[in-house]
Amino acid sequence: MKRIGLIGLGNIGSYYSGKLMDAKYPLTVLDVNKEKQDCIVKMGAVAAKSLTDIVLNSDIIILSLPNSEVVENIMDCKDGILASIKEGQLIIDTSTCRPSTAIKYDKLCSEKKAGFIDSPLTWRGAAGQILMVGGSDENFAKGEEILKCLSYKYRHVGPSGCGQYLKMINQAILANQLAVNCEAVEMSKKCQLDPKLLGEFLEFNIPEALYTEKYEGGGHLVLHYKDLGYLLEIAHDVGASIPISSIVHEIFKATKLYGEPNWFQLGIQTYYKRLNSGE
Repeated sequence: MKRIGLIGLGNIGSYYSGKLMDAKYPLTVLDVNKEKQDCIVKMGAVAAKSLTDIVLNSDIIILSLPNSEVVENIMDCKDGILASIKEGQLIIDTSTCRPSTAIKYDKLCSEKKAGFIDSPLTWRGAAGQILMVGGSDENFAKGEEILKCLSYKYRHVGPSGCGQYLKMINQAILANQLAVNCEAVEMSKKCQLDPKLLGEFLEFNIPEALYTEKYEGGGHLVLHYKDLGYLLEIAHDVGASIPISSIVHEIFKATKLYGEPNWFQLGIQTYYKRLNSGE
């Protein structure tokens, strides 16, 4: 059975660790937050002492990190992954990053006869995760048993970077739909209507938190704002016009500035509340 290394034990990384240990994969973990790492170790994983240690004790290394900058640091630093990676090893990067990050490390790993695939995720409620995979056919085949373990649906969508392209489009759809929902809820209030009519009567999928105005927990708003920034970079690079997503990016930016760091994306409702209250 393949030995798995997991770097990053946030909400997603912790979820991965449970799935991998349930499937009986030997698991070595590493996180800057030692409290989180110790929690996973108590469940049966082994703690790595360093990036070198996790590379030496793994056949496949999974990255679950917040952005391109963190991925590049753990790959490129003096004692980072590239310094010790061996022929035949595979890196599965489930972080949401710039496509250029995936393309860069696919090339650098290939030069060392190792593999790299970008495999960002989107969450679909109780069903679990969908993984969108970019990379070569060979590297996808090497990682497929792990991708299957981590998700209820996965697909090879193209060469290196394509997983990240699809993830940014996914993020645009989610953010834009949420902005429309917030707008509709606040306009309903202005019209002296119960906004719950939108869901209960018209059967639109309106998040309950837009009625309760409780957005705490998770910090996903900041991460989604980061993703929309990547989306705008991609649109510039490929010459795509995305006016709606550009406006929604500004809504996320304003909410990030005036909101709370641990809010979910639903916190952008406060942007519409300020517009409609005049405050």
